[in-house]
Amino acid sequence: MKELEKYKEALMYLVLIIIIAVFCFKQIQPKVMATISIFGQVKEQTNAAEQISQQLSIAKQKAERKKKLRMLDDMTKKIYQPNGAATDSESTFALLLDDVIEITRKNHIKTHSIQSTLDPEDDPFIKGDKAHFSANKLDMKMISDYTDFKGFLEDLYKYPYLLNVNSIEVFPYSKNKRILLINLTITLYANKSAEETAEAENGENKENKENKEERPEGE
Repeated sequence: MKELEKYKEALMYLVLIIIIAVFCFKQIQPKVMATISIFGQVKEQTNAAEQISQQLSIAKQKAERKKKLRMLDDMTKKIYQPNGAATDSESTFALLLDDVIEITRKNHIKTHSIQSTLDPEDDPFIKGDKAHFSANKLDMKMISDYTDFKGFLEDLYKYPYLLNVNSIEVFPYSKNKRILLINLTITLYANKSAEETAEAENGENKENKENKEERPEGE
């Protein structure tokens, strides 16, 4: 009898524990589910924030690329295109040479001599596409001081059409170190007129045809 009562007491304690556990679980369950839901929302918001951050980064990169392309486009100089008044390369470069001389005068530079070479064979434009481009290399000997020569180079840089500064040699004048003796080589570029291009292409085609005819049979 005593043993049965002990079992009953143990069973009652067990039932009581189960009841308390079930009660506590019911009390805690909504909070646990709410916490899980909050964690899920936080994860979704974190993922969304990462996606937005990636999109902003991509948009920023695209904007930077566009900015660089705009700057490059602004820095890119056009090759001079002759109008109807200039029908050959010599006439075209006479106009461009006038611009260079005007720049020297503007900066109070004395020009001792200018030697011109039309379409130099070692120029990359002439090597690459002589039918469409002309080049005029100018070997200039000038006298100037430091300030005026600096202004001259800055104006050359601002010149709207493509030119290349091939070389600069500067020697102080022995009797006055503030005076510079300058050897400057620049190359001016221009598109050839339609007539010159057609003539050059015809010449190339004729030359290629002659070379082909002169080849021995079997080659």
